[in-house]
Amino acid sequence: MEYLGLEIKTNSRVYPVAEDSLLAAELIESEIPKFGDGTAVIDMGCGTGILGLVAAKHPNVKSVVFADINEYAIELSRENAAENKDIIQAKCTFIKSDLFADIYGSFDFAIFNAPYLAENDKIQLSESWYGGKGGIEVSINFINAALKHIKDYGRILLVYSSLSDMDSLLKNFDDLGLNIEAQKKLHISFEDIIACILKKE
Repeated sequence: MEYLGLEIKTNSRVYPVAEDSLLAAELIESEIPKFGDGTAVIDMGCGTGILGLVAAKHPNVKSVVFADINEYAIELSRENAAENKDIIQAKCTFIKSDLFADIYGSFDFAIFNAPYLAENDKIQLSESWYGGKGGIEVSINFINAALKHIKDYGRILLVYSSLSDMDSLLKNFDDLGLNIEAQKKLHISFEDIIACILKKE
């Protein structure tokens, strides 16, 4: 597929480019120009790499780390970065990691299109979809770890769903002193998908 001049390949072993991916990509495209020169980005759970690549094509972004627990996602992100080498500006690094377990250094912008579906007795969810019992546990683990890796003025982009335990997630933002700086919403059937950018108070 083509998106904002990027050619993005997909495969069956990696989370596809879906509505939530494009919602997050739109928010990145509108917000990343506001970051300063030399911006360091991490695309957690990178999948195809589309979100990191949207950031990487902006001239103020110096580096993007693509991280995923799925080794096939790492290889696909690497392929997509190579495919778009003529338009991306940033240095790209690819690391297999369970959240921040194998990530070092600090970032200006941490991106995560998190798995946000809750436990379901009738459906066996893959790790690409399953966000924990309430659909928010993976997101909360990510945020807590990300706060140790983003700079004082850094930002976090998170995607979540109205079908998850959204009240508890928003309370977690408050408890951690995080404010929603910008967001985009998409209504699909009985669900709202929300992509938001969080900053420290």
